Amino acid sequence: MSERKHPVPAVDLIIEIRLPDGRTGIVLIERKNPPPGWALPGGFVDYGETLEQAAIREAREETSLNVELVRQFHTYSDPGRDPRGHTISTVFIARAEGMPEAADDARKTAVFTREEINFPLAFDHRQILDDYFAWREKHPAEQDQYESISPEPSLQTDQVQEDTLAELTRVWSLAEAEVIKSLLGTNGIYCLLKGQIVHSIYPFTMDGLGETIIMVLQKDLEKARQLLEEYSPPRTGD
Repeated sequence: MSERKHPVPAVDLIIEIRLPDGRTGIVLIERKNPPPGWALPGGFVDYGETLEQAAIREAREETSLNVELVRQFHTYSDPGRDPRGHTISTVFIARAEGMPEAADDARKTAVFTREEINFPLAFDHRQILDDYFAWREKHPAEQDQYESISPEPSLQTDQVQEDTLAELTRVWSLAEAEVIKSLLGTNGIYCLLKGQIVHSIYPFTMDGLGETIIMVLQKDLEKARQLLEEYSPPRTGD
């Protein structure tokens, strides 16, 4: 039996910085490692880490900026988006102050206005920015001042008792669990990823090693079920 493969969860950030002339700039990095080119800051989600934690960490590692996450934007899952393999990236809009300094696997970093980003970008980051700029035309940045999100919007084990939670579904792929968690979070429903083998509520499961149980608050269960019915995970072998 061949081993099943699963997409790898990742994050990317659109970091907004207010320039001295009042315009808004976007932070880009020039990649040190393949694939080459300019790109949005981002990277893979570490084991045991939330998407929000990963986004804040990657921003700090690659740009030396301490960012404030404003909102979760979109998730991009085209199997061809990353030449190294199939990744699913959740994109966050963030803001920061100061100027970035390149670190980690970033060769250079700089702040560009929309008009200045007229060169090729790595991965599908041109599409991401096109989507972002189209969205920004309808949602000026000033509207975000009350919309900033917590670095960890998922429910924590010290905030809830397990008897207030209900099982929504079980999946074998941690990547799919993260996508469902992202879908629910976008709709204001926060969830916990719980391992089948242990009793503590913790996203321990690696791909191919047991199920990940997705749990939500009892009060959100029906709404979460409706959202899940509309969710269609990627199919393999078709």
